[in-house]
Amino acid sequence: MRFITSTLATLFIACLIGSCTSQPDAETIFKSLKDGEAVFVVTMNGESFYPDSSRFTGAITISPNTIHMDLTDQIESNVILSFSNDSLFIKRPVKCTIDVDHQSAGSVMIGRVRDKKRRTGDGYLMAAGGVLFESISEQKVVVRLSGKTGNFNTLNDKRSWKTLEGLLICKRPKITMRGGATKSLLY
Repeated sequence: MRFITSTLATLFIACLIGSCTSQPDAETIFKSLKDGEAVFVVTMNGESFYPDSSRFTGAITISPNTIHMDLTDQIESNVILSFSNDSLFIKRPVKCTIDVDHQSAGSVMIGRVRDKKRRTGDGYLMAAGGVLFESISEQKVVVRLSGKTGNFNTLNDKRSWKTLEGLLICKRPKITMRGGATKSLLY
């Protein structure tokens, strides 16, 4: 009986640990990057979207009321985040809501190349959810995304949407300040 109780307790603890979704650790990923590199860990319906080997580079442009990120990896997969709001930087960390019917206020495009020679790939737009800019600094940019995403061709069909979880980490990114933006917007 004691063996069964001990075994059941061990199984319970193992199940409990295994059932916890392990979120990628931003600090560990950050330490693995070179200056100017970014990693975008994305899952759609629980499946990884980009390979672990993807390393993104690109530019981040900030103005007093916009954030725009355009990043591409070594096989030309890409991600574009674009947000515009007169009160974007009033509260920190910056939080944005995505709504398929209001893409002008904020949009996230996620694309990957499947076959470079044939120029085929997969493209998704975030259709609903939230984006949290945990950190925007010259040292590190950390962005968390959570919500729903739809394929470009079926975006208006909510039944085709996939659950999206994402973590984007940039180390010493190239940041361009425009339109009177100053480093005071960074945090």
